[in-house]
Amino acid sequence: MKEEKKNNSKSFVCIIVVICLVFACVLGISIFMFLKQEPKEINKKYDGGEIELTYADDSNIFSITKATPTTDAVGMKMDKEDQYFDFTVDSTFDSALEIDYEIYVEKVGDTSTINDEDIRIYLEKQNSGTYESVFEPKEFKGLKKKSALGTPKDAMVLYSGNTTVDVSENYRLRMWMSDKAANSSTSNDYTVEVHVIGKAK
Repeated sequence: MKEEKKNNSKSFVCIIVVICLVFACVLGISIFMFLKQEPKEINKKYDGGEIELTYADDSNIFSITKATPTTDAVGMKMDKEDQYFDFTVDSTFDSALEIDYEIYVEKVGDTSTINDEDIRIYLEKQNSGTYESVFEPKEFKGLKKKSALGTPKDAMVLYSGNTTVDVSENYRLRMWMSDKAANSSTSNDYTVEVHVIGKAK
């Protein structure tokens, strides 16, 4: 009986020793593998500021449909709800000192039947409650290459701004068909997407 208990005790001690050895081996291998690994560099894009575009409509898309030839003098004052597109550019700072930004539009080709040279695009910025022109009426002309801030090729820059403080600025975009257009299409539609891009520094 005593011999049996002695053997059981030895077996128990052996099991404990084996478990400890296995644990020590696993721990040793883990430490070795960790030390052998090359340190990973975690890259986090952090520009210290944010620029954001918000809009009153359901999306950043602005369209005109069944347009008729219109003079600039009339187009700049169109005030029906479907004749302009209101949006806001919000600049928020963290650690940056200033933010440069561009407001641009991209033509949506599959829903645009008016020729680029026959469209007129006009942008105003709100100042003390009144909208003032910051981009006089011009035809749509896309960039030949991407801008320094990142506005893509074929997009059209309407406004370049710079700010050093948190600010919300309101803009109003209008489009119409030029009074010099041939008016050859039966639909006379034109659609753009409105964007903002910025760089904090």
